[in-house]
Amino acid sequence: MIKLLKYDLKRNATLLLGGMAILLLCEFVLLWSRATDEVKIVLSVLFFGAVSVIYFISSLRVFDYNISTVSRRLVPVGALSYVGASLLYGLLNSLVLTVIGAAFTAYIVVNLGGGFSWAGQIPVWAIVLIVVEYLFLLVYGFLTFYMTIAMARSLVTKGVFWVGLLIFIVLTIVLSYVEDFLFGQDSSALFGSVDLQWSSQSGVLARELPGLLSAWQTWGSIVFEGLLCVAFLYVIKWCIEKKIEAR
Repeated sequence: MIKLLKYDLKRNATLLLGGMAILLLCEFVLLWSRATDEVKIVLSVLFFGAVSVIYFISSLRVFDYNISTVSRRLVPVGALSYVGASLLYGLLNSLVLTVIGAAFTAYIVVNLGGGFSWAGQIPVWAIVLIVVEYLFLLVYGFLTFYMTIAMARSLVTKGVFWVGLLIFIVLTIVLSYVEDFLFGQDSSALFGSVDLQWSSQSGVLARELPGLLSAWQTWGSIVFEGLLCVAFLYVIKWCIEKKIEAR
């Protein structure tokens, strides 16, 4: 799996490094420009959004290449290794963008006169939960798209994009409905495991320490999505081994 990941990174090095270089250049030029703070924030979000879309599409193309190309299918590894390599590829790219985005956000906040004195009030366990849930959301999202691609590839040889789009729409609607019916929320509810609240009292900003939410809606939803990830892996494995013909 690691060898596959190295091949994928090497094969897409020009795209990844080029996109990163352009993003950093645009961000530095933007920060040093005389534009207003509002313009800087909007353009910064647009730059990161554009590069994120490019990297995300690259991650999907890597998975599609891994499961459908003859040269890659001849590599003596299990079906789940193709999934694992593609998933690590997507996670690494996402985490690099996240770190860069967090650094630029911190720089802008400090320049706007803000501060991070409140950060010391957040306990370590809350930070750990936020990071873990963020990683889980990335894994869940990538596996949802990977299963969509695998199912589309196993059904048709032409028009894969449109068939995949239809499968994704139907799958998203059905899963969101089931999750909302069972737990009163769907996968769009982010970071429900940690409660961050700020309230103004007597003109002073009072910060409440994050508290662990043990409600059924939150943890039930997380467990449900975890089980879905396992189901996605089984479906993807079956499609690769039984249905998808390498080209």
